[in-house]
Amino acid sequence: MKLSLPTLFCAIGLALTSVTASAQDIKIAVVDMQEALNQYYKTEIEVKKINELADEKRANLDERQAVYQKMTSEMAELDKVFRDTSLAEEKRKGAMEKLQALAAERQAKAKEIADAQRKAASEVNTARTEMEATLVAEIKTTVNTIVESQGLDLIFDKSFLPKANKAILYTSEKVTDLTADVVGTLNAGQ
Repeated sequence: MKLSLPTLFCAIGLALTSVTASAQDIKIAVVDMQEALNQYYKTEIEVKKINELADEKRANLDERQAVYQKMTSEMAELDKVFRDTSLAEEKRKGAMEKLQALAAERQAKAKEIADAQRKAASEVNTARTEMEATLVAEIKTTVNTIVESQGLDLIFDKSFLPKANKAILYTSEKVTDLTADVVGTLNAGQ
């Protein structure tokens, strides 16, 4: 049996009206999780730690980059010697050999720098993600404590903070979940 769209809406409407009477006793509130995260004193402390980690990683990369730039300068000087036809063949040949060796070393340094950059970015991102997850978990625990002390039933996140992972932060047993009824109606006759 196939349901028409109006029949489907009527079935959903009936399911919703059956809980209207009990829904009037439900106490609903909202929390702006983004604002809570922004205003939480630990956020500033943890962000400072992440920034210090990023600065430390950047300093290490800057040192490696300086070595790389020095190699580049040395290669330019060796290239000038190699191309200078007024110099003895032996001196030019020596410069070419040094240039080739330095080019291989510079290429290895470039790979090392790229790997270090990826690793540093990954470490900073991991630290940031863990920090945010920890702070959001602490905020959710606080929300649950306040909600239970005030006897609230349903709390929505009005900021829809992606780190909170859901728009509903808390649900009491009084809140009816219509998911099974809606899915049953949608799948009726299949």
